[in-house]
Amino acid sequence: MALAASLMLGCSPEKQLTFDVEYGFYENFMREPVGDRGQFTCQVRIEENYRGEKWVPSVILAAAEDDNEDSTLFLSSYPVEEGTQRVFALRTHVNEKPVIREWPLTGPNRNDRYGLRVAWHADGSISYQMDNGEGWSAPATVHDPGFKVRHVSAHASGVKGSASCRLSDDDTSD
Repeated sequence: MALAASLMLGCSPEKQLTFDVEYGFYENFMREPVGDRGQFTCQVRIEENYRGEKWVPSVILAAAEDDNEDSTLFLSSYPVEEGTQRVFALRTHVNEKPVIREWPLTGPNRNDRYGLRVAWHADGSISYQMDNGEGWSAPATVHDPGFKVRHVSAHASGVKGSASCRLSDDDTSD
């Protein structure tokens, strides 16, 4: 899986990314270093969800401090088993230890099309939004995540599909 072409900070054009990751595997399909503030948005289209007993098929955006992503905010989404509902999940880890684990939104699965957005701010906070086909949710904020964002990345696990992603140094929503 090749990494996406490097995005320049500023207002980057959307990049079309594809992924096909088997059940039980986790791959990075984009990773970029970032400055003190910015926003990373992906509109996702899933063609196939690979299911098994232990893992859920998902796409994950990460805002991380370190290369191993031991201190990271993860925003992800996955369909509930019968596929009629979609769940959005938020997790943070600091030094490999889980800190936050929440499910801020559950709604209808709209043909496996959805959006994920993370924004990091000069004050150290990280905000996030989800789009389940009805427009972006109001931004929610983790005020003190316990780490500084130095890179963002996008990952896939157990899914085949594509994403239109945009990275910018503007930390406000569209």
